[in-house]
Amino acid sequence: MSVQLKVLHVASWYPSEVHPSLGNFIARHVEAVATACEVEVWAPVPVRGSASSVVKMRDKNGTELLEIEGQAWTVRRLYHEATRPQLVGVARSVASVASKMDWTPDVVHVHVAYPAGSSAVAWAKKWGVPVVLTEHWTAYHDFRAVPWWRRRVIRDVVKRTDAVCPVSADLGEAMDAAVPGMGPVHVVPNVVDTSRFKPAEEETLAGVPVGATRRRLEGHAVERVLHVSSMNDDQKNITGLLEALAPLFQANPALKATFVGGELARLDGHRSWVKAQGLEGRIVFTGPLGTDEVVKHMQTHDVLMLNSRRENFPCVIAEAWACGIPVMSTDVGGIREHLPPGLSERGFLLQAGAGEAEWKEAWMQVSKTTWPEESLRTYAETHFSMAAVGAAYKEVYLDLLG
Repeated sequence: MSVQLKVLHVASWYPSEVHPSLGNFIARHVEAVATACEVEVWAPVPVRGSASSVVKMRDKNGTELLEIEGQAWTVRRLYHEATRPQLVGVARSVASVASKMDWTPDVVHVHVAYPAGSSAVAWAKKWGVPVVLTEHWTAYHDFRAVPWWRRRVIRDVVKRTDAVCPVSADLGEAMDAAVPGMGPVHVVPNVVDTSRFKPAEEETLAGVPVGATRRRLEGHAVERVLHVSSMNDDQKNITGLLEALAPLFQANPALKATFVGGELARLDGHRSWVKAQGLEGRIVFTGPLGTDEVVKHMQTHDVLMLNSRRENFPCVIAEAWACGIPVMSTDVGGIREHLPPGLSERGFLLQAGAGEAEWKEAWMQVSKTTWPEESLRTYAETHFSMAAVGAAYKEVYLDLLG
């Protein structure tokens, strides 16, 4: 074993020209590991279209060199023509680089079992190195709804890995039910870049506090609500959250809310509903925003609200804590692993499926509570920072390598 571990990450999901945001949380996991180990990333990306489209994408960002804390690593986006079955194209793309390697990893780290897991496990066994699987996929909670052939592939991958790292204990339990007999489980959460997600810098004008700094020093009321998600109504229940907020807004003219995310064209229905309620201008939908813009919104709002029907553990919760704001959320997936039920030192956890009455009662308590920025941020740094997650993964690797 080398002094510094060499870890090959094979990712089923990863940001690319085809899906710019798919697997961005996986990219952050890789960054976290890169603070503790040498890494390389292979991300098979099927492309629907002509061969020329594949070539253009390969030329644009097929190979990318990244760096963090002085540690450089290579990302290889393995663009290839989409095939049926999908596993064939993925296997060919992985083999195209694996067969030419002039080094051997100490560990192969798979991110999401399907579709890249089969090829990654096969090459790991050929090299005689252990396999770690990080899983994010919520479908394990309803595994019977997954097509039988995909279930079979996933079970084979999961059973052949040496350690399974779900991003929440809740997901780990669902995986254990779906794939009995899988290897040791080590829960490693999603990552927050705490160097970017942080409380706002002090704002002064001629030495006098202004803006968010002034609001904070004056002990402002909880008046600015934030929601950040994909805005997928089926999962995130945006409609239910708006219906819960409407009576609160009608009772308090000072309240404002910002909904970040989602495709602009799909937000028209929500905008029409807000207008019909007479809340236009007080409830705003921004559409998709970059990371810096999301950070600014977290720094200038008072509480993050989520009303999901199902989750693992959303990154936005940890990002909000890193910025020093509490979270209100429904009790789904692994959220309660970090946000205790009811009013707590990190926010408020409502029962799953909470209605208007429950949200009103929770809001009455939240609106009278203050949360120290420092304690919220400390929790985020301790559990979700690059350093914390990188160290957790390195411990898993070392355990496997004896």
